[in-house]
Amino acid sequence: MTRTSASGGALTLSWCFVVALMMAARMAAAQAAADGEPLRFELPAQPLEISLSVFGRLTGHSVLVASNLTAGREAAAVQGDFAPREALQRMLAGSGLAARYIGADAFTLVPVPSAPPSAHERVGENVPKADAATGQAGYAGVLQASITRVLCIAQPDAFGRYRLGLQLWIDAAGLVNEARLIEGSGLAQRDALVLATLGSLRMDAPPPPGMAQPVTILLTPRADPARDCRPWRAARAG
Repeated sequence: MTRTSASGGALTLSWCFVVALMMAARMAAAQAAADGEPLRFELPAQPLEISLSVFGRLTGHSVLVASNLTAGREAAAVQGDFAPREALQRMLAGSGLAARYIGADAFTLVPVPSAPPSAHERVGENVPKADAATGQAGYAGVLQASITRVLCIAQPDAFGRYRLGLQLWIDAAGLVNEARLIEGSGLAQRDALVLATLGSLRMDAPPPPGMAQPVTILLTPRADPARDCRPWRAARAG
């Protein structure tokens, strides 16, 4: 497999998913957010990455976003009491991005078309790039579902209760052929189990053509791990 390295030998992540599974500051607040109840937001206009991080901590919503989409973008100020989805919409105003929810409390970001494409643009070389970006953003949902399923089964008492970062290389058939730890959870035995489990995972669907590798995954504590794992445990028990 070909891997591109930057000067100094560091891996170049030309496009990656950052799967941020972020826990709310208080579980009660996270549950209220999942139910769509208003929360207090005091977000200034600032870099979008910062606002997304704070939004995740406040609401317990998970953001799955291509790192190159948020780089250099500004979030609008959000001041007041809003349901999480309304607050997110206000935060993204003017950023050129829109939220696409793939679950009750998980979303990805996609570019907002600035104008209908001309006839030349429809057949030009920019169209495949736009299609590829949309496909890669949509694949975030496959990643979340596949990883949640196998870790819920492999770690019934631990999934969603620790922070861990890793990189995955996924082949054209959706099979992970390498997993590499980039941020340990603090327990070597647990890290080894996650690497072993995800290192042989077959995703629920193959990745979109041309998806850049590796995929970077960040797992952090969930507001309600038992609820997140309930569908997979029920299916296994049945």
